[in-house]
Amino acid sequence: MFSKKSLLLAIALTTPLCHAAEIVTLKDGRQVKLNDDFTWQYVQKDSDNKQAVIPVTAVPVIEKQNRYTTATLGEQKPTLQLTQSGVDVLLEPLRYQSGSLLIPTAITNQGTESVILVTIKITVADENGQILDTQSVNVWESIKRMASTYLRPKTHQPGRTISLPVKQLKHYKISASISAVTTR
Repeated sequence: MFSKKSLLLAIALTTPLCHAAEIVTLKDGRQVKLNDDFTWQYVQKDSDNKQAVIPVTAVPVIEKQNRYTTATLGEQKPTLQLTQSGVDVLLEPLRYQSGSLLIPTAITNQGTESVILVTIKITVADENGQILDTQSVNVWESIKRMASTYLRPKTHQPGRTISLPVKQLKHYKISASISAVTTR
């Protein structure tokens, strides 16, 4: 049995554009209006037995967001917060030590499944936008097959500190995004 979504997709893909905005009857008797902009709407009859189009309301799909900020070394406020798949990664205030920029992290699992891996991609640039370093970093990683090390739902833990070998500056432009969340 096909799902409603796959049936509508099949109908939309096989319907020529010249027949755009036509009304199609589904196997269960409901009718949908296929628009030429690849959207669709349910069609229902009102009390006078006339057809009325009911718009389908949906939350728009948001592509992966790359977050960025300018951070000052020694500031006491968090640098950046990233969110994906129910996981929040907080980039704590920046520190500089032994030739490396250190960014402590904290991870919160807002989801319903245990998290075993969180990877972020981070880019650090100077005030002029000159890239100093780009890395992909596992900020949370459990021990394989040790359930006691998983980040359980509705919990938070300190994450791995990101260490970037860059020159010491007063201000850094930080760009980051969560590139992977693995759950179990």
